[in-house]
Amino acid sequence: MWMIILLLIILIGFTGNIVSLLRAQKHASQRIIELLEKQIRK
Repeated sequence: MWMIILLLIILIGFTGNIVSLLRAQKHASQRIIELLEKQIRK
């Protein structure tokens, strides 16, 4: 029984890490897009 709980905790932690990584990637890509737009406008 405790093995299942342990697996669930690992899964929840893993998905949380993926979500935070995706958010960081999205934030970085938005900054890159903004910089590109500034370059194009010049």
